[in-house]
Amino acid sequence: METISYPCSPLLFFPTHEESSYSLWSPQLTLHENATIPADPSPDVREDCEFFDTIAIDSSDSHDQHAFDVDVFTHCDERFLCQESANLAAIQDELMEENSLSDLLLTGADAVEAGDSSLALAVLSKLNGLLAGTCENAATSSFGRLAYHFAQGLQSRMSGACSPCYPPDPVQSGIMSGNQMIQELSPYVKFAHFTANQAILDATIGDMDIHVVDFNLGEGIQWPSLMSDLARLGGKSFHLTAIITDAVYSDDTHQAAARRLSEFAESLNLPFQYNSLCIHHEEDLDDFSRNCGGSVVVSCDTTNLCYRSGSKLQMLLLGSVRKLQPKSVVVIEEELVRIGKEACLSQASFVEFFFEALHHFTTVFESLSSCFSSSSNNRACLRLVEKDMVGPKIQDFVGQYGSVRPEAAAAPKALEGFTSCELSACNIAQARMLVGLFNRSFWTAHEKGRLQLCWKSRPLISVSVWTPV
Repeated sequence: METISYPCSPLLFFPTHEESSYSLWSPQLTLHENATIPADPSPDVREDCEFFDTIAIDSSDSHDQHAFDVDVFTHCDERFLCQESANLAAIQDELMEENSLSDLLLTGADAVEAGDSSLALAVLSKLNGLLAGTCENAATSSFGRLAYHFAQGLQSRMSGACSPCYPPDPVQSGIMSGNQMIQELSPYVKFAHFTANQAILDATIGDMDIHVVDFNLGEGIQWPSLMSDLARLGGKSFHLTAIITDAVYSDDTHQAAARRLSEFAESLNLPFQYNSLCIHHEEDLDDFSRNCGGSVVVSCDTTNLCYRSGSKLQMLLLGSVRKLQPKSVVVIEEELVRIGKEACLSQASFVEFFFEALHHFTTVFESLSSCFSSSSNNRACLRLVEKDMVGPKIQDFVGQYGSVRPEAAAAPKALEGFTSCELSACNIAQARMLVGLFNRSFWTAHEKGRLQLCWKSRPLISVSVWTPV
């Protein structure tokens, strides 16, 4: 039987398995003698990394085909924000003189929030003219491409409908998807999964039967590295229960993931059991919670879900932990999701969230550009990632922000009976070592029970661990 090569946690031994055609999983990392663990930037350095440090100066200059060029974030012109009573013709004349895409986007967001349809339509018309052909033109600046998706999100917010601008393309044989590129060429996925898995190992020290309840199994790429660690420790067994809701992947995806995980466990001689549980309400967990047994750990990764699905899943998590009573709960979140929840709870304006989203996705795209810079097909890689993941996510977040109940935004902040806990020194050192393998503008921050992957001055993704009070 063909076996599979998967990564282990970076600080742990890397078992060697035969090469395989399963390219879905993250590749095995190799550490070289000169690899160093970068320290977190000093407070003085972080103070120098101001809010706009990730943004290049000139978004209109597309002559350098390898530079990450974005539009400068400037303050919204107060003429637009305060001119609700001006006539449409005068507004359009002023818009024609405006050169900043970021100003236009923020003005459009303000008009959409205020319900000023005349101004919003004028702004979107101007944006459509400036960004016409953006998706098809490979020479378009990076920020221009992102601006297109933000404009589409504003349009969908006005119309009350939100749909991705790209239909999902079938993955061709031998060609990586945008998701696979991020897994293999950037620290995003590895940081989240290695940190979460180490937290699970820390929570189950001394336990022989490890039971993980996964609220978003997806393709199952998180678990091979944990399985390798458990097999290395010897005598452990691994029980994985996938919680399936109508908000996540199809049954076929789950079945394929279960088959691959079972084959991998067999190659490691690791006792493994897989179950799935389809639930729609908290009551569906009653029978399962009475019979789950073992050292139960709950895992919830919302980074690959749309706005509504992620909020629904975390609402389900709130009720589930009371019934399952796990030893710990591990949550992986995109930083913008956390910001959006706090903005929703504090009743912050849509414009404030829009500004954060604009800066977040610009930072994400710049960091991805740095990861793909070693590739001869740098722009093609970025284009695919934009098409498969970044663009649809921008449109979804802008179009759907504020559409969930406030209590959904509270998760996991209000896990009843649980409190956030500090991650272990081993886990923090492991994360720093992993990040040290990539561009040195990546670093880690650890505060308030949350370990974050950062690019320059901005957090991008975080892992938090919750334990019973």
